[in-house]
Amino acid sequence: MNRRQMLRTALAPALVVALATACSEPQAPVDIDVVDPGTPATADPSPTPSLPAAPLTGLPVSAAPVADRQAVAVPLRVSPSTAPAGLDAADLVYAEFAESDTLHLTAVFHSRDAAKVGPVTEIRPVDIRSVGVLRPFVGYAGGPKGFRSQFDESGLAGITPADNGGKVFDSGYTSTAALWKAAPKGAQPPSAFLDHASPGTALAGRDIAPAKELVVTVPGGPPMVWRYDPQKSVWVARVGTVAVTATSVMVLTTEYRTVTVRHPSPRSLPAAKVFGEGAAVAVSGPSSAKGKWRKPGQEMVCNVIDLDGELLHPLPGNTWLIYVPPTAKVTVR
Repeated sequence: MNRRQMLRTALAPALVVALATACSEPQAPVDIDVVDPGTPATADPSPTPSLPAAPLTGLPVSAAPVADRQAVAVPLRVSPSTAPAGLDAADLVYAEFAESDTLHLTAVFHSRDAAKVGPVTEIRPVDIRSVGVLRPFVGYAGGPKGFRSQFDESGLAGITPADNGGKVFDSGYTSTAALWKAAPKGAQPPSAFLDHASPGTALAGRDIAPAKELVVTVPGGPPMVWRYDPQKSVWVARVGTVAVTATSVMVLTTEYRTVTVRHPSPRSLPAAKVFGEGAAVAVSGPSSAKGKWRKPGQEMVCNVIDLDGELLHPLPGNTWLIYVPPTAKVTVR
């Protein structure tokens, strides 16, 4: 479903009126052009072309060709001591609570560029299932044999350091420019993902509450704390060692299961269930609302709806979507 909005401008034409006057009897006739001083002549202003809205943020793109390019996606592994790069340029960021107090993030870029993105990590099922419907070109650092097989079967295109000999990746990092250069030509842009609010539209149909702080606590790990900055109209959190910002944050409660992989080395990993439905809590601007999320399958978007069953209306801008297990505590103050 495409919800792009077009900006329009109006041009007012200038009116110039010319008069002719006659001459006196002794001289030969002479024509003189006179401009009416009450209607000054002005040049028509050059029209300003309107720019389409980016499908993933709802904000006007910086240049028309940007709206037509394919999205690119990068999985990142972030520990408490990691300094991730590029997250604030992403239109969407999905977050899964991974092993050993780490986060597995899936950053999706479309409307903005990032000169450095990373650290790039292995592909996981949460990446494939979250962004498959957006059809991005994916830059990732390989992964267990079973996960790579799932990626190949998904129909997504991507690239790893082993595929390109360092032209796209540098010391565990990449850039959106390098990924777009490596991506196949002719791919389609993503479809609109969220029903962004227009002026005067509330986040939800009912049960809206003021919000200044969002705290997500998962057993066994440190809390993720988001605080609202009213001066900049963004939510701010610390991820690893850096501060990140989001216009909207959506917390999606879902089941986690343990996945055991054997290649290239045996290990057990937590994995969020992306398909299905569950409870949701969203903050956008100074407001919060409760609701539900639904994603029936790979080719379906994840709809986040309010308690009346209508789509939430987050403010235009970038969004974080955080998968939490049922044992998590989500507090809005």
